[in-house]
Amino acid sequence: MTAYNESQTFCEIENFILSILTNQISVEQFKQQIIPLIKKSRRFFIEGNNYIAAIIVFKHLEIALLQAIQFRFYDNIQDLPDHVVEGFIEYVQAQAGLIETDYQADQKQHKAQLKKTERFLLECMQQQDQLTIFPICLGIRPEALSGIRLYDLDLYLSGLLKLIRARDLALFRYIHSVIWQVKHDPEQGYYIQLFCIYAGQVQAIALTDHAHRIGEQWMEITNDYGAVQFEEHDLKGVSVNCHDDKQIQRALQTIKTRLNSHAKDHYLRVIRHRRKTFECERIGLGIV
Repeated sequence: MTAYNESQTFCEIENFILSILTNQISVEQFKQQIIPLIKKSRRFFIEGNNYIAAIIVFKHLEIALLQAIQFRFYDNIQDLPDHVVEGFIEYVQAQAGLIETDYQADQKQHKAQLKKTERFLLECMQQQDQLTIFPICLGIRPEALSGIRLYDLDLYLSGLLKLIRARDLALFRYIHSVIWQVKHDPEQGYYIQLFCIYAGQVQAIALTDHAHRIGEQWMEITNDYGAVQFEEHDLKGVSVNCHDDKQIQRALQTIKTRLNSHAKDHYLRVIRHRRKTFECERIGLGIV
């Protein structure tokens, strides 16, 4: 039995709709591609979740297509006359403005998140003499993607944040604040971009240890489905003298650059109802 991947399936649907908008799908290609996409996607649609406009258009297209087959006595999509399929294609193309507006709204929200991040970091810096910021990405191993949905990643994230907030583990008692965002890599699936903020200056050897131990916690939470990624130079962290304007501006730019990375293609195609996908959070005071 084929193992379908939720994150990739939604990307395939989006690409299918965008290909129609750019006149890259013929009538025959439409017939060949849409039914497999419908079959793959059905298990992943959950009522109440929020989907990008391209996926909503696909769902409306699916309903119209199945009604055409059911009520016009066609045995299958191959029996549909070309003019009927052309009507479906024209329907999708008529939604171009709606889809573009949706993408623009996502970019507007991203800019608002950048501003919130900047304000949050400035507030942290006003209250401390020194900060160290460590970026890390927490994702899922490629071979496990077919079994992991956004729902699962959300549970894993909640578990990790619960550990950090509880501060029961010595590892997390050093963390002053966190900034996190859920993202969607079309190739690698869902992942979490996490920034751990430490009060004071942290030695590189300590950050290296923390990075590996955070990774161990992530692997435990995900039942070994998880993957951890950080660049070697990230192990030095971003050290900030909070009384030095140049260091402050450099740190702000570094974090914003990280958050901006792949902003135009690593956006979420689906968002769970009433669940946060981004937050700046103060964890606690003092270092034990």
